[in-house]
Amino acid sequence: MVTAEVETGTVDESVDESDLDADLPNIPVRNWWHMLLYAWDLVELEGLFDSRWESAPDLRELLTRILVDLTNRQVRRGLRGDYVDRSESLKTVRGRIDFTRTLSDLLLYKGQLHCEYQEYSLNVPRNQIVATTLHRQMRDEYQGSYIGTIEELRGDVERLVRTLEEIDRVRLDRSLIANEMHKLGPNEREYKLMLRVCEMLYRPTMPQETDDEVGESFMDWVRQRRHQIYEEFVANFYRIKLLRNEWVVSPQTTLRWNEGTQAKEGITRLPTMRPDIVVTHKDSGKMVVIDTKWYSSVVTDRFDRLTVHSSNLYQMYAYMASQDWQGGRYRDSTGILLYAQTKKDDVDFRTEIDAHPFRVYTLNLYQGWEEIESDLLELIEGAVGDE
Repeated sequence: MVTAEVETGTVDESVDESDLDADLPNIPVRNWWHMLLYAWDLVELEGLFDSRWESAPDLRELLTRILVDLTNRQVRRGLRGDYVDRSESLKTVRGRIDFTRTLSDLLLYKGQLHCEYQEYSLNVPRNQIVATTLHRQMRDEYQGSYIGTIEELRGDVERLVRTLEEIDRVRLDRSLIANEMHKLGPNEREYKLMLRVCEMLYRPTMPQETDDEVGESFMDWVRQRRHQIYEEFVANFYRIKLLRNEWVVSPQTTLRWNEGTQAKEGITRLPTMRPDIVVTHKDSGKMVVIDTKWYSSVVTDRFDRLTVHSSNLYQMYAYMASQDWQGGRYRDSTGILLYAQTKKDDVDFRTEIDAHPFRVYTLNLYQGWEEIESDLLELIEGAVGDE
């Protein structure tokens, strides 16, 4: 356990981006998968899949196997399509007759009418995204493991591609996937997970302008989004796991400044204060303010002393002290800097500043998933005492 101190001086906390999280791929794939399910707010679907897939050698292979399972389930139950607009010349009336087009094209002389109608089709964007992603996976290389041979995985993917051969392949982009997820209803959670997985599998290599131009590698893309995934995982974990009749969990809550007067002119405003998560215990009224952080190293070495990143502590202090004017639960609130432990830093540091308890804690992402859940729950219970 590292004993860190609060350093009030200026500390050079610059980080070499090329060295960020060199051990990132070594975080167990199973832990990545569960963090993603919580971040996507789809954790109730975790029991749908063969638990062996969590032993996949890398996250990309696990996601491919999950997508195969999900798509097979949908094929067995019937893919969901949608009504699409059709416009064509017919010898019988169907839908609405476009008289302008009928007359201008002299269709009456041919015994035809130009009709516009809607037709139910499976060849719609949501299914096109899945079919396109699966087709791309046939060309990828996988490490393989005892959970199944690569030949089996490729065979499963190829059979699905043949099953979906009547579904068009499309050029994927961010807006297409985002729009389709936005259209999904509350009873289409599995489709939402399918599109989320497609996004993870395809976006890192989405072509920018031509099919020959590809983006960063899969793990590079995950690395760039690691903090967002971690933050959303922690917020949704507490929202789901803490009893709603006992706790209130508020992600991205905006805190108010104690402004005496507001500027009537100009566009200059005070910066917005928005901690990652605010957890309130209903019975005791105790409030816990949490900010999630992801660094290659949680502490810095200054003059042979390990110190917590000063900027993070200043930020957390601003959240706490700026709310004292509201009194009550705000004056007694606790602040927690919750770092993702990705290397050897093991920090559990406690202090008190202006009567506010502060805790700096590293969540070990290398341990078993059950231990991760237990640590998160104990962290909140410890912040409010035995209430």
